[in-house]
Amino acid sequence: MWEGNTVAKTVIFAKLTPKLPVRYPLIIITLLLCCICHAQIKTPPFTNYTSCPTSFSQVDRCTGWRQPTEGTSDYFNACSPGLPVGIPYNTFGSQTATDSAYTGLYAYVNESSLQDYREYIATSFKALTVGKTYTMTITVSLADNSTYGTDGLGALFTTYPVDMPDHRTTLPMKPQVDYSGYGPITDKANWVTLTGTFIADSAYTHLTVGCFKDDTDITVDSVSAGSLHYAYYYIGSIGIPDPDWTPPDTTAPPPVDTTTPPPPIDTTHGTDGTVFYLFPTAFTPNNDGRNDVFRIIGSADNDYKDYSLRVYDRWGQCVFVTHDPNAGWNGYYNGQQQDAGVFFYLCEFGLNSRHVTLKGDVTLVR
Repeated sequence: MWEGNTVAKTVIFAKLTPKLPVRYPLIIITLLLCCICHAQIKTPPFTNYTSCPTSFSQVDRCTGWRQPTEGTSDYFNACSPGLPVGIPYNTFGSQTATDSAYTGLYAYVNESSLQDYREYIATSFKALTVGKTYTMTITVSLADNSTYGTDGLGALFTTYPVDMPDHRTTLPMKPQVDYSGYGPITDKANWVTLTGTFIADSAYTHLTVGCFKDDTDITVDSVSAGSLHYAYYYIGSIGIPDPDWTPPDTTAPPPVDTTTPPPPIDTTHGTDGTVFYLFPTAFTPNNDGRNDVFRIIGSADNDYKDYSLRVYDRWGQCVFVTHDPNAGWNGYYNGQQQDAGVFFYLCEFGLNSRHVTLKGDVTLVR
């Protein structure tokens, strides 16, 4: 169960059957074909650790990997036999490892108190080359005790480390690689290889992996033999494990993200054609009385229910929160003016018997 701000994974004792070994030739052939045309992302191997995992929420013990949010992602290693985080047997079921370790995370939880609950893992690597095409491959397997399989897994690349320690829900960012085209992943017996390509438009140095679809957008399939109401995935590999991986030089400033924000999605009209919500794409907090505050724009008689607006800077820091649809952000955080740039917002509310989730970016202009 989940209590307070801590996610406690329920231990399920069951008779578990070892699964078939990974089909190495198929994975190797797939990776070789990808490498013919595109560069691969090299990441820290899961086999290296600072100390053997003994319980949940210890992915930080895997060298080079960390939890970017409050979501309690896990690390499994053969050095930790049996429950809760052993290999092949653990709390979530049984799965063999390509080597001796893998990670795991929640992609979906079917509980009203945990709407949009997500878990992520993150790492860093050598800066990508702008304009170059990269292939991003991960292998996943749905855990035995999962009652659901979902889509929505993806890989987000940034020029900064995503660090949102107070965030337990879906990250309000769009991944460059979205594996939703594979549909819900429901295979519990084997590792499923997911592959996608993208062109680096910035010198990306950080990677975040997890589910980037919220509960209103995600596709969910029920699966047999599950015992708990969630979709939990083992992550067998991410990119190409680099045995020579070393932490990046943190003394140098991170590259500036020059990515041009994508055009905003038109969310200004309801299904009946009436305009009922809108966010500006930019605002100018210069106290001239015009567009000084970033807030929702809509009809005066709109009756928003459970309204919530959060604004994040490019580092993932929440700089503004309000539950009042008439309030907005004036460009300050902790009494300090924020520099001009692109910020991200996540807004949720109920209106006309529907639940609305809006997320996007806004440019602060000075």
